[in-house]
Amino acid sequence: MNSPNTNKTNQHPKGECCTESNCESGLRNNYFEGKRLTADSFRVEQKYQLDRRHLLNRAIHGWGVVCGYGITAVPPDDPKHEFACRLKIRGGLALDRCGRELLGTDRSIKVDDELIVLNEHLRNLDQEKRDAALSSAGPEACWLLSVHYAEQYTGSVTVPDSCHCEHHEWDHTCETVRYSLRRIPCEECCNSFDCELNCKCAKCCDKHSGPNHIASPANPKQPPHPNPHPDDRDSAPTHPRGGCRCVCEYLTQLDVDADCGHLCEINESCARVRVDLRNGVPLACVQIVRDDCDRWTFGIKVEDCGPRRLVKRNDLLFDLIRGCDLTRIKKIGWKWHRREELVPFEEFSAALGPDNRGEAAYVTRDFWVQFSRPVRQETVRPDCFAMTVMSAEREGGWWQTFRVPIIRVDTVDPANFPTKPDDPPGHVRGARIVVDGSWVEDAVRGRRSLFLGSETRIEFEVRGDFIVDCNGQTVDANAVGLSQSPSGNGTPGDRFLSTFTVAPAREVPYRNADQQKGV
Repeated sequence: MNSPNTNKTNQHPKGECCTESNCESGLRNNYFEGKRLTADSFRVEQKYQLDRRHLLNRAIHGWGVVCGYGITAVPPDDPKHEFACRLKIRGGLALDRCGRELLGTDRSIKVDDELIVLNEHLRNLDQEKRDAALSSAGPEACWLLSVHYAEQYTGSVTVPDSCHCEHHEWDHTCETVRYSLRRIPCEECCNSFDCELNCKCAKCCDKHSGPNHIASPANPKQPPHPNPHPDDRDSAPTHPRGGCRCVCEYLTQLDVDADCGHLCEINESCARVRVDLRNGVPLACVQIVRDDCDRWTFGIKVEDCGPRRLVKRNDLLFDLIRGCDLTRIKKIGWKWHRREELVPFEEFSAALGPDNRGEAAYVTRDFWVQFSRPVRQETVRPDCFAMTVMSAEREGGWWQTFRVPIIRVDTVDPANFPTKPDDPPGHVRGARIVVDGSWVEDAVRGRRSLFLGSETRIEFEVRGDFIVDCNGQTVDANAVGLSQSPSGNGTPGDRFLSTFTVAPAREVPYRNADQQKGV
């Protein structure tokens, strides 16, 4: 049995021996007995580890705020002042476009405390141009506060050399952060981020694949199968359901490279620091005003979510898939959602309103919905609800449909959908339908009531696409099986459909006024 010769090295063709001389894909040390380790050796090793980690951060996580970096304006003692003494920034973690970790600690900042002011070209302004930029902007201007990766050498050491001379080196590099201000149009403070996943129409798989059919986009002249399956001969072009093609094209064309090699050196009061001014992570929109001593300071208003790009954790993505950020129908007033048993007519009639007659409109007793979050009152209108009555036609047996006249909605009900102190103005927690009084008296409780003598099916619908919550999203209204609440399947909008069947009324529910008087 032959054993391998370990003393020989692999031989490469002469034309391929220098193809990786620069090793742009990543150079690391190869350790062996007797290898001399120099400062360059450790630099190579450190650079390899850093580059690989930053690459994974860019490719897998993207960039933005991971957690923390909450910003609060600290006002002066006198509440009459419309400025803040400083901004309090909570510690946090962010990833910049280069994949570097921006780890910040709790701190308070002032405009004059080592706060970098950038122009539209992302260049640091000196003191004179900085004052001019702040003065020309005015108090209503919007400034973007960003956090940047920074490095600072620490731990000065004296190193002797072979010439009996001495020189100074830095023992460590402190990875830290710095904050900047840049003026932006105020409308950019609350812009929504565009979708980076832009799906185009599929260009392959024009027909569904089967045992006798193989799609071949790369070779359109490929002859058909000699014995095609009967079901495949005249089938119309179809596309597989799902976004696999879209995701594939997006990831294939995704470029995770970034311009990360340039750090600008900035002189501070205590030291010099090198900062990446090009790849800041937006944190908030703030205002710059003058205080009582004519010094630059911050305004009270801080928008720390609008301009902020976020990194989504796996558990957050899972919660988003489940729709944990959506408003749902938390509770409904009627108790017969998809009930198999017949609902007694008397119960259904009572749910529509009181027994007294002569009302122009009846505020229904049980046909109301409560939402899990506040919704905008202006979006809760009669067209958000529909009640359909279906009865069997006596001649052909068809189901006839009739739409209940809903004339308005009532959104004030402290008992069934009470508001909370922190609810924003113009928002409500629920709604109740109000129906036409003549319809109740004639079509439901009158002598020619549709409910006399036969079963009647009711469908009550809540149109979630029409109702917008306090976060600007439509209500997740989908009904879930037999459960009457809460609604939702994890997607905004759609409708909540509730059905039940009313037993026939055995007699005229309410006699007219002359019969009541005995005339």
